[in-house]
Amino acid sequence: MPLIRWLLNVAPLWNTPEEFNEALNHLPATTHEHILKFHRSNDRKLALGSQILQHLIVCKHRNIPFRDVRIVRNFGGIPGGRPVFTGDNNRVEGLEYNVSHHGSVVGIISRLLPPKEGGKEDEGGGVGVDILEYEKRPHYVDGTLEAVREWAEGFKEGKVFTGREMGVIDASTAAWEGMDEEDKMRGVVKAVHLNWVVKEAYVKAVGTGLVTDLTAVEFGLVGVGEGIDCGERMSDFEVWVGGRQRRMATEWYFEVEKVVKDGLEGPYCVGIVTRAEGLEEGDKSGVWEWLEYEGGILPLIRSSS
Repeated sequence: MPLIRWLLNVAPLWNTPEEFNEALNHLPATTHEHILKFHRSNDRKLALGSQILQHLIVCKHRNIPFRDVRIVRNFGGIPGGRPVFTGDNNRVEGLEYNVSHHGSVVGIISRLLPPKEGGKEDEGGGVGVDILEYEKRPHYVDGTLEAVREWAEGFKEGKVFTGREMGVIDASTAAWEGMDEEDKMRGVVKAVHLNWVVKEAYVKAVGTGLVTDLTAVEFGLVGVGEGIDCGERMSDFEVWVGGRQRRMATEWYFEVEKVVKDGLEGPYCVGIVTRAEGLEEGDKSGVWEWLEYEGGILPLIRSSS
């Protein structure tokens, strides 16, 4: 099945109450509370963009009018479960997708596969995506190298990254000679974010109910940062699962890359994880498609209503 990759930059969108409300009213009323619960304008725009992309992918690939798409959260009554869409008589319809957002960008991926029913915990849908501003440190981290390194070390103390993963992050400082402090901080942030997006995408693909120990998943990202900084999509790296009785996670396909676009404050890194079964070479080489709201999404919404 194809691997759909869409991105939307919400920074230039819906910056007046009138524009925001007009876009919001294209969505079913059942989505409004989830979007409007956010107080910050950017968070509301990200939530709105996320809902629009979710409804759009169903509309386009299942030929359902945009306003008739019904997406339910917590599939199967599982708290935190992934959203799916329902058709007539609330029957669960087919296509798995996953969505992520950060900064001003929303991303969505789908294999157009049917969701897996049953089970008592979130087993994931076999697709996971995560996106982060690649070079930008979190706002709560002070702008000193000491503070950034302390923040990075917290991922090991918090049992998020393994010693090996932290070793790769520390190695990002090996070429510091001649670099100023800002560049050094940026190097640490990039290494942390790179490790985070692939690990988070894996958790989302497998399911939060099945991943209770983040250090039982270990990524060998040696040289990956250098590759994506050169504009490459990196997928040839080792991934180990299982803790003490480790094995290679060959049943999964992993990729990570840097994406850029005019108008963004900086680059983003995006990680994808999906089941390797049925994935063709053409799917692996597919590109991220930046969607335009006024010239692309809105005409489709109107034509399908």
